[in-house]
Amino acid sequence: MNITVNGEAHIHQGNGTLISLLDEIGAQKEHTALMLNGNVIPAIDWSTQSLTENDQIEILVFVGGG
Repeated sequence: MNITVNGEAHIHQGNGTLISLLDEIGAQKEHTALMLNGNVIPAIDWSTQSLTENDQIEILVFVGGG
């Protein structure tokens, strides 16, 4: 399935959920926020939120510092 991840084209081979996308690209899950087509998706919904052709996903990883 053709999707866009952080502004770059990506062909998703997984089962079509947000969690399978994170697994596929090796992204961390802790301290991470996901946006799907401009909407923030709560982490509790990542395993059930389906992806469709041409979806746009933004993966935001929060890093603490001082």
